[in-house]
Amino acid sequence: MVSDYLVINTGGTFGMLEGPSGLAPAANLKARIEALMPNLSGSFDLIDLEPLIDSSNLMPALWQIVAQAVLDNRAYRGIIVIHGTDTLAYTSSALSFICGGIALPIVVTGSQKPLEQAGTDAIANLQASLALLETAPGSGVYVCFGGYILQGNRARKVSVHSYQGFDSPNAPRLGLSEPVLRLVDSPSVSEHLQGRSRPDEQVPVFMNQAVTMLLIYPGFPATLIDAALQSGAQAIVLLTYGSGNLPSEDRALMLALERAVEAGVILVNLTQCATGHVEQGVYEAGSPLQRLGALEGFDLTPEAAFARMHYLLATCADKKAVVAAWPQPLCGEFTLR
Repeated sequence: MVSDYLVINTGGTFGMLEGPSGLAPAANLKARIEALMPNLSGSFDLIDLEPLIDSSNLMPALWQIVAQAVLDNRAYRGIIVIHGTDTLAYTSSALSFICGGIALPIVVTGSQKPLEQAGTDAIANLQASLALLETAPGSGVYVCFGGYILQGNRARKVSVHSYQGFDSPNAPRLGLSEPVLRLVDSPSVSEHLQGRSRPDEQVPVFMNQAVTMLLIYPGFPATLIDAALQSGAQAIVLLTYGSGNLPSEDRALMLALERAVEAGVILVNLTQCATGHVEQGVYEAGSPLQRLGALEGFDLTPEAAFARMHYLLATCADKKAVVAAWPQPLCGEFTLR
């Protein structure tokens, strides 16, 4: 180690180059950054993960590789993870649960345009991420993107094209990086960002098919529940209407959910609305899930709920322990009412 910081490149638009079939991940990123940004503040080393991916191809097992790279490089003052925007919020959430307790800040960033493309936001996002590492109040996982500094497990992609592609609809921003870096002055920020550390410092093993997420919509077929069950899912996150409602008069759907519960599948009731939280049982249409023992999704983002369930399934002794652990935040990922 010869530098202050480490940049872990997972792939994504930030470092892509034009190929025969369109933009594709490309290596040699450190030299390319230095060629365009010779006056960066703070020295950094960079490693390219193998293989580099378009983040659309992310699988939960990749979280193990990224988290292991973080744990293996804790001698740095801070770490930046460059990630594609499509699934960046899933990875920032997962890292908050796996690595949030180690004693250094981790910043996840990316860009809407590639590094070498005219008008790119990659340069500004990397500069802001390095500045954040210099001033971060403590350990934890941040998303730094488009001038916003966000809690890693509260971030969501909110725009396909805007440079301000991420926000945290159910939680205040932690700060702004433009025109100058400013962080929220709150003692709870550092406390929320820090996750529980794993005593054995081993990265959990994630099973790609362990968690299924299903959007409830008019005419939702009960066969999708059965298909999730047959795929080996251990938990199903249901993105329900409003405060946690679903088509309760659909007998086939209710029977399918009963079969899933009888088979030991954990249900999570999470609102599909951008803001707000689930309140099971307020409406009759939400009562069946409460009777089936569905876990409340609180005001978790879908990405955080998905990653959190994966994390608990990978680290708890059994499903009973997962259910017992679910109602308490690990690192500020939802709001207790």
